[in-house]
Amino acid sequence: MLKTRKINSRWSGIKMSELDLGKLILHFAQCNKSEAKSQRTVSWYSEMLTEFTKYLAGSGREKVLREFSVTSVREFIISQQGKGLSPYTVQGRVRALKAFSSWLFREGYTEENILTKVKLPKAPIKVIEPLTSSEIDKLINSQNQLTAIGSRDIALLITFLDTGLRLSELSNLPLNDAHVEQGYLKVVGKGNKERVVPLGGLSQRILYRYLFHFRPEPFPLADNYLFLTLEGRHLTPNAVRLILTRWGKKAGVPRLHAHLCRHSYATSFLNQRCGDVFRLQQILGHTSLEMVRRYVHYASAQDMMQGHVSSPVDRLGIRQLKGHKIDHVLKERQSRTTN
Repeated sequence: MLKTRKINSRWSGIKMSELDLGKLILHFAQCNKSEAKSQRTVSWYSEMLTEFTKYLAGSGREKVLREFSVTSVREFIISQQGKGLSPYTVQGRVRALKAFSSWLFREGYTEENILTKVKLPKAPIKVIEPLTSSEIDKLINSQNQLTAIGSRDIALLITFLDTGLRLSELSNLPLNDAHVEQGYLKVVGKGNKERVVPLGGLSQRILYRYLFHFRPEPFPLADNYLFLTLEGRHLTPNAVRLILTRWGKKAGVPRLHAHLCRHSYATSFLNQRCGDVFRLQQILGHTSLEMVRRYVHYASAQDMMQGHVSSPVDRLGIRQLKGHKIDHVLKERQSRTTN
């Protein structure tokens, strides 16, 4: 005789603490999809949360909601740090857990947001140097601008550097949204939010060359993206990533990647006084100023490394310390040593 599964007649009758975390993670993923989050974002959340369930299983605990607690999450953080993972990786996993905790509370699975008091582990803010003019010259000089591949790849690089677009945003940009003549691109970013990104004169000229002389007709017609393969197919984000990696190694700039171009754009935007942080936030498509503040930090560090920040002591003009006799003595000794 077949056994029938017991049906819950009331929400209050469900034993929330016994719910399977794997099923809840799947439900969370479906909710993220329904909110128009990108497939990459949905997959990232699921991957990060699955690491937590693996930890529970490995420590002899059941993968049920009652094991999702402040204590277990803090133990998970310590275990991840003990594996030698990057602080950014650990921080990302905790971000995912906190987002999941907020969702559980909103959906009524928990009576409170369990991880409200759990703080994100600190991750160091490193000063990332943007691409230099010398490195960009190396990249350009290693390509033949008068070939289909060279023209396309240089157009890719210059557009990255002139707009700060994310890899997926530029790769998936339809031709109809590239208003090169008018000097702007219409981009759909994270959360399906549309924004307008300006193009400079050099980018327009480079894109015109590619579009007029080297861009093939799309095949199939559905692949009518701005950047295509030589056969006319969609140049996917993975393909662009591979192009940049190989190109960087060939040109002697092995650190080249799409996000470094985005970082270089943001830093140059601030250093060259192209606009304020609010304008930069709008162009980059950030929902908050948190990430833009990091770029301000990077740009300030870049200014100091290049000697663009004047010294307050120099500006005081302390006359008593200028041209002291000992300076002349030391200068003469240095001159004799050199000779």
